[in-house]
Amino acid sequence: MEIQFDLWKFLAGLGIFLFGMLFIEESIKKLVGRGLKRFLRHFTSTPLKGILAGVGITAILQSSSIVSLMVLAFAGAGIIKLKNAISIIFGTNLGTTFTGWLVVWLGFGVDIESFALPLIAVGALSLILFSNIEKVYETGRFLMGFGLLFLGLQFMKVSIGTLAETYDLSLFEGWSVFVFFPIGLFMTAIIQSSSGAMVITLSALGSGIISIEAAAVMVVGSDLGTTVTTIIGSIKGSPIKKRVALSHVLVNVITAVLALSLLYPLLYMIFDYWAIEDPLFGLVVFHSTFNLLGILIVLPFIKPFAKFLESRFKQEDASVALYLIKTSKHAPEASIVNLQKELQNLIESSFRLNLGALHLNAKSYAFEHSLKKIETGFLKGNDYRENYNIIKQLEGEMVEYYLSVYRENLEPEDAAQLNLCTQSIRNAMSAVKQIKDIEHNLRELDNSTNKGEREPFEKLKSEQESFYLKLFSVFQSKNNAAHFEQLVDLLQHNQRTYSQFLKSVYQQIDQDRLSDVEISTLLTINREIHNSNRAFILAVKDAILRKQEAENFNTIPELSSN
Repeated sequence: MEIQFDLWKFLAGLGIFLFGMLFIEESIKKLVGRGLKRFLRHFTSTPLKGILAGVGITAILQSSSIVSLMVLAFAGAGIIKLKNAISIIFGTNLGTTFTGWLVVWLGFGVDIESFALPLIAVGALSLILFSNIEKVYETGRFLMGFGLLFLGLQFMKVSIGTLAETYDLSLFEGWSVFVFFPIGLFMTAIIQSSSGAMVITLSALGSGIISIEAAAVMVVGSDLGTTVTTIIGSIKGSPIKKRVALSHVLVNVITAVLALSLLYPLLYMIFDYWAIEDPLFGLVVFHSTFNLLGILIVLPFIKPFAKFLESRFKQEDASVALYLIKTSKHAPEASIVNLQKELQNLIESSFRLNLGALHLNAKSYAFEHSLKKIETGFLKGNDYRENYNIIKQLEGEMVEYYLSVYRENLEPEDAAQLNLCTQSIRNAMSAVKQIKDIEHNLRELDNSTNKGEREPFEKLKSEQESFYLKLFSVFQSKNNAAHFEQLVDLLQHNQRTYSQFLKSVYQQIDQDRLSDVEISTLLTINREIHNSNRAFILAVKDAILRKQEAENFNTIPELSSN
């Protein structure tokens, strides 16, 4: 018998479906992403709330993978506790069944083209005509994604329907339906979408390619396949990320075993006791029912389950510090020396980060300590965001170390020196934070084609490179006697650069060479770079000056100027 199956139409349909899902995910993240993140942070205080949050957000985002990866990130950052992360993962399992309900209600019961094509048309025109209005643009992307989702579904239905007309189902006679479990698992793992796998299963069931029992087993396997994304997201992650990933695997294994054990009783209840006639509707009910049962069974054991996971994956030494070695409490002086060495590492790394944000050449700077760190994986090449987070981690480790030292019985002189270190840490991070806030503006200015905008900016960059070279030279210099005067000169240099840049911008405004947005951007970067430089000077001051000199420096008038 000749089997007719339009493979390319099926693959095109799957691709269009997944592309539509991507559009929906990305548009919703832009439209309500921050709200969802705040919701996850503040409204998951109990297991029940966590489950409801997982259900709701997964239903909105139409992706359990996205929510699972978000939970991994929040757990890794310490924003949510392990038991709350586990409860959200429970919720994603139930929330992901929403796609099946959506497809059954809208995708198989009506003429798809009658509403998919208008959605695509309106969405595409919104993307093209309103690209400068973010909310309209993202709403258009959402509508287009919704239309593409169902257009892809139509393609898959048609291709599988053609196969059903010629396919001999007797080939499955004698086979156990449980062979469809690994098919569902691997299919989901490969396409990285349980929603896509569910649609394929529904299409096959609706066309008569597979029985309801086989479809139910495939759905169970698909649910377990969703854990692959979480496992990948936890690789090389912190211990808590690995624990969250393990919880996802264990919960889904328990749910899968439960579903397979109760396969026939559940199907009997759905199709005979509840008298559901539509196999597609019945499959979605089965999907939701066994996930709900899994939650109800595991929910009472979340706390002991979390304790069990806490004993897995010993805390790894993920420290980025070089010199924060624990010393005897009877020798706090050694701890202060360690902190001072690490402070040099922090300041040098902060220099490197700011140079990268301003696209300035770092080869003129002798970063002896931070270069060692780069070789061992401290700073990650040109990945600005990752490097910023690494420096923040170093700050946290230093503050924690400072507090442990401060609890010891310190001599007044040691306590004063320790305080100078902490002030320097705060100012170094302030210098980095202010540049981080305008990093996107700096990238835009580097790519600007407006000479009225580029000319003052290039001059500012040149002045900034000169400032950094001088400040770094002072920081590395062994000539202690000249430090005070050199830092005062740099304060004055910073103030002059700030004023000169303002004049340059005003000249461009007089010549009508700048738009309102460009004026605001230039004034913002001038202010933030000026404040960052002052913070850097203070960081270096507290790192290299003696206590009395540092106190005298704080009385200089330039420090209170704006």
